[in-house]
Amino acid sequence: MSNRIENAVVQNSANSAALYMESIVSPLSQELAHGDHLSVQASRALEEIFQTQPMRDRIVSYKFWKQGGLIAHASDPAIIGSSFQPTDDLRKAWAGEISGSFEELDHAESAAEAELGIPLLEVYSPIREIWSGEIIAVAEFYERSDQLEQDMARARRTSWLVVASAFVASSIVLLSIVAIGDNTIRRQGQLLNKRLSESEKMARQNAVLRSRVIEASERYAAQTDRFLRNLGSELHDGPAQYLSLAALRLEAAFPVGSEMPREAEEIQQSIQKSLAEIRALSRGLSAPDLENLTLADVVKRAVEDHAEHSPLRPEISYRGSQPPELSFSDKLCVFRFLQETLSNAARYAPSAQCNVRCQVESDSIAISVSDDGPGFDPADETILRNDGGQGLMGLRDRVESIGGRFEVASRPGNGTSITMTLFPRHMSVS
Repeated sequence: MSNRIENAVVQNSANSAALYMESIVSPLSQELAHGDHLSVQASRALEEIFQTQPMRDRIVSYKFWKQGGLIAHASDPAIIGSSFQPTDDLRKAWAGEISGSFEELDHAESAAEAELGIPLLEVYSPIREIWSGEIIAVAEFYERSDQLEQDMARARRTSWLVVASAFVASSIVLLSIVAIGDNTIRRQGQLLNKRLSESEKMARQNAVLRSRVIEASERYAAQTDRFLRNLGSELHDGPAQYLSLAALRLEAAFPVGSEMPREAEEIQQSIQKSLAEIRALSRGLSAPDLENLTLADVVKRAVEDHAEHSPLRPEISYRGSQPPELSFSDKLCVFRFLQETLSNAARYAPSAQCNVRCQVESDSIAISVSDDGPGFDPADETILRNDGGQGLMGLRDRVESIGGRFEVASRPGNGTSITMTLFPRHMSVS
């Protein structure tokens, strides 16, 4: 901005000086249209003009240039006839432009003016032939420019003041924007921290509630199993014993070798069927004592109990660290999971190869039962069986009620894999 202002001021000053000087020197320099020097009369006339008080105070020196950098006439007679390398301003003047520069006296032909040590405006003005208008020479003037120097310094200060003011104003605006943004960000941050604290508090409350629900579900499952176990014992020790006694009495009522009446045979068959059903119910309701069993023992016990009344012989694989300490509900869930899945495998894939896999990690226990049987559509899992059973729905509910994960992977014709993953809350791996 400063440079543009300075250039504009210098050019305006140069234009003013050139127009003023052209009216004086143009009539006296027409001789240069036909030669490379001025006559004695023209030279003397120029010297008299530039020696007057107004011109002497204003113009320090002057030169008249011909093409190629030849000085045809000058206020310093010593350089008349000398040739110098044309400057950019001189070339512009030969092209018809008025050009000027301020305190740029670094050319060889300006050495004498530079030694004066005063501010000078260097002006190049084309001299045209009066009749044809062609440029016949270029007049160079060195005008004393003390006032111009002051004006340019003032313009420079003004431009810097404008720039500084704009910078300060923009900085204040930017600082205000940053301050407002910072306050907004701080408020938003405080609000977010508050909401985060509330969310964390709610998450802790939900975790506590979930833990309580799982504990209640575990207690309910344990109490239910104990009730069913007692009920199985009561069926086995009560009605089953009475039916056995009734069967013995009925056999004793008819001596060996004597024919038993048809009605008695039907009664005996009914008693035997009832006794078999009661014993089956008793076995289904009863579960072994799991309190003192490890995870491996629970798995082994469930597989052995299944093998007593089924031809299915699954292979057991156990991987991982030492089994953690499990609660009674966890052990019961493992036992019932294996009991139900092995029963389903024996029912729907009796001739298939079955595998039981246990994987113990630091924070989880995964047990899966897989076979290469006919498989099924997992969507059928949610359909109740015709016999009133819940299928896998009840097993899923049992696993998920204590915080576990239940997964079924099966497709018709591609076998079945059912996996249960438990996450015991108090695991101590030795």
